[in-house]
Amino acid sequence: MRHRRRPRHRAFSGVTLVCSLVALLGPLHSTLHAQAAITLRVQVIYAANEPGGVDSRLGGLAAELQKTFRYSKYELLDSPQGSAALNQSWRANLPGDRRLEITPTAIQGGQYSLTVRVLSSSGQAMVNTGVRLRSGGPPALVGGLTHLKGVLIIAITVP
Repeated sequence: MRHRRRPRHRAFSGVTLVCSLVALLGPLHSTLHAQAAITLRVQVIYAANEPGGVDSRLGGLAAELQKTFRYSKYELLDSPQGSAALNQSWRANLPGDRRLEITPTAIQGGQYSLTVRVLSSSGQAMVNTGVRLRSGGPPALVGGLTHLKGVLIIAITVP
């Protein structure tokens, strides 16, 4: 009686195959998630108690600014935009030889956590705060930096 020889290779079971794929794709998914760019839109606004009214370019943001800060003048100075990967910083220049630095630190349930810093010309942090935003939601307003006879207000959105 002849015995059949078993093949030298073993067939993967379904469970082994799924576990192998998860082990291979898990780090890839994490890497792709970490490299996803987050679009950032910023409005740099000069606010002061002086004549000038509200800049029409601020649109619907004007009412929120007036309710929150109570100045008589709001002027849009700049509207930089860009993108940053998770834990990577996006930077923009601000008036007064300062720099804005925004770093996405987490994404969870459609909510973005960002670290916002304003750096002086020497690199010292003048503002260092965290904000949470939803894509398409209302802006985070960061204010209080002195500028001319008023302050700078930074409105940050994630479109």
